[in-house]
Amino acid sequence: MKSSVQLFLMAVAFDFYWTLVVLFRERGLFLWLGLAILTFIMLSPAQRLYALLLAVAGCGLDAFFALTGLIDFTGDGVLPVWMVALWLMFATVWTALTCRSTLPGWILAMLATCGTPVAYVIGERLGAISFQEPTLIIVSWIALGWLVLMLLFHVLMARRQ
Repeated sequence: MKSSVQLFLMAVAFDFYWTLVVLFRERGLFLWLGLAILTFIMLSPAQRLYALLLAVAGCGLDAFFALTGLIDFTGDGVLPVWMVALWLMFATVWTALTCRSTLPGWILAMLATCGTPVAYVIGERLGAISFQEPTLIIVSWIALGWLVLMLLFHVLMARRQ
């Protein structure tokens, strides 16, 4: 199968996973975690390290947003388990996409920075999170956080290659 088709299918599969997790949250925790861990294990050992670093950094970013009172997740704790599973799956898929894509890292970082605020707004509309400030402020902080996160990740990945 061509690389571009594989990348497209990976992105579509992640979007499907994201939709299910956001819609059903706690009702599918074992499934969400199981799928994320299984996908993570399928990465090469070297890629697992980068995916794990991205997942931890992403969880930290969302926990920061929650602790500062910008957003509030539906579920238990500052960062519910369904969100941790979502971060692990995202980090796994993003690492695989980054390793297989011929696009420069800065373009991938910009795509993530532009697309992610849309996902958070949709998640808010679906009841998975609530915004504690006006949407424009939340979206601006999320975009800035993701820009920094993605640029750091892609700089780290570029050093690997």
